[in-house]
Amino acid sequence: MVKKLLNESPVIAPVKSFKNSHFEQIDAKNLESIDVSGFRTVEPFKSYLFKLIEKTSEYFVVDKAPNGQNLTIIGARGCDLEALEVLDKVFGEGDFIDPFYKANRENILVIGTDCTDCGKTCFCTMVNGKPYPVKMFDLNLAPIKDGFVAEAGSDKGAKLLDDNPMFFLSATSISLDEKNKNREKVIGCLEENNKNYRLKLELSVIHKRNIENKIWKVLTKDCVECSSCNFICPTCSCFLLLDQKSPRHSGRDKEDDNNERYKVWDACLKAGYQKVAGGSNPRGRLSQRLQNRYHCKFDYSYDRLNRYTCVGCGRCIDGCAGNIDMRKIFVELEKQAPLTAKLE
Repeated sequence: MVKKLLNESPVIAPVKSFKNSHFEQIDAKNLESIDVSGFRTVEPFKSYLFKLIEKTSEYFVVDKAPNGQNLTIIGARGCDLEALEVLDKVFGEGDFIDPFYKANRENILVIGTDCTDCGKTCFCTMVNGKPYPVKMFDLNLAPIKDGFVAEAGSDKGAKLLDDNPMFFLSATSISLDEKNKNREKVIGCLEENNKNYRLKLELSVIHKRNIENKIWKVLTKDCVECSSCNFICPTCSCFLLLDQKSPRHSGRDKEDDNNERYKVWDACLKAGYQKVAGGSNPRGRLSQRLQNRYHCKFDYSYDRLNRYTCVGCGRCIDGCAGNIDMRKIFVELEKQAPLTAKLE
């Protein structure tokens, strides 16, 4: 089926390397290396939709409408599909829709996959997620002993099933039972992994009650401002618009200055994140910026999007140079919350 998909669009899928999974573009050389077992990849697939750097306009040139490239994504996990919902809300809804994201988004086929294991830093169930796709997929493949249980989640996915009857048979009750047992097993793995981080209060409540708390200065002591958590996060969506001169040869032995504008990822932990032209910075301290990151994920987003914008993938924990574990911060914040709760 992948060979057939390769004739229609580029394909990216998980490939194992040194016990970790990475999204790679698939061709004839690595086709047999596709591995959808285990859990999420090291990096999210966000960069295929929300580009790290993308030219948005060129001065004194008639702008053309952005054209998204056809792309098939195989092996999208539940956490990454939850992140896709967040990005769709941020860039695809409201008064201002990002035409570049929209063009990229409209041209992808998303094939999800159940997790068959959980990583030590995975905590999707703590943020109302599941270790298997429940939405945002065109087709989902749940691994079982003799293959996969396939489920269509959109018209694109249903068409894929209809067009490839040689690959798909009607699922039996035994196959469906096996799928459900596999899912329960991974949920049990997650519960065991996170048993030391169980919370009594909702994360949104914990953060609302710690807006003015001095605990943030203590929690920041291990942060080195590397911004790894920002750049590896599947839902972080902040960006800068940068203008630059682009010298081009005019054909007359001289160069014309042609100005271009680029959209580039930004990071809320960087010192200049909220610095304004006059030099003022409302979040000049690192503790203020780390607090903003957490409140963005569990407080502001909950009010604005009616959901957390953390999907519990644990990538920020794996990538942190200061070994900061988000789950431990939850526990510390909850310890600070009861006093405020009594006052309320």
